[in-house]
Amino acid sequence: QLKISSGAQWVNSGNANVVVNNMDVVNDGNFAGTGSIKFTGNQNSTISGASQPGFNILEISKTNNAKIVLGRNIDVSYSINFISGLLDLNNNNILLDPVAIVAGESENSRIIGSTGGFVEITQNLNAPLGSNPGNLGATLTSNANLGSVIIRRGHVAQTGSGLNGSIQRYYVMIPQNNSGLNATLRFKYFDAELNGQNENILVAYQSNDNGTSWINLSQTNRNTNADYVEKS
Repeated sequence: QLKISSGAQWVNSGNANVVVNNMDVVNDGNFAGTGSIKFTGNQNSTISGASQPGFNILEISKTNNAKIVLGRNIDVSYSINFISGLLDLNNNNILLDPVAIVAGESENSRIIGSTGGFVEITQNLNAPLGSNPGNLGATLTSNANLGSVIIRRGHVAQTGSGLNGSIQRYYVMIPQNNSGLNATLRFKYFDAELNGQNENILVAYQSNDNGTSWINLSQTNRNTNADYVEKS
């Protein structure tokens, strides 16, 4: 373990790059700073502790199908970089700063979270044109000023009245202004998230009651090669 005890501080300065090989990070103190933390090795690693850690750059470079498993919420101020391996939310949340991004996700190296949790970013979107906040895969276009918009991405398959099952990805969007947006949403996914659904007939569903009931919005456009569904 790399353990920061209560009352202690771990501070990266400048462009320091710390490699954590087959180790867990337990933060009971203060964990912050610049530079990067890179998780390597062929075994699972966990991020846990009593205090919420703040990563500048979090890099995943696991082999042998190993992953990072979250044991608590984390903050990321600049980027999450995927080289290889998975990052399992494990019913916890990743909170991105407004300028932060998720980079390098692929079919075999990405965020997962079948037991719950989400990755969230908040940005101001005034007449967004193909805006993809945080590179989370929800691309928005609108002539309206949406104001401050919260976007959350989760990976629990959705069910409810009007929906028997979904792929293992959903978005929650909370715009400050939700009137007359006339927006277009492009919904990105990976084939590994299809969850047995037929990619050729994917459509968008919307819920206004936290997933209890669902409305089939159909689709305006979809592309099974680029892996997205779009609705205007």
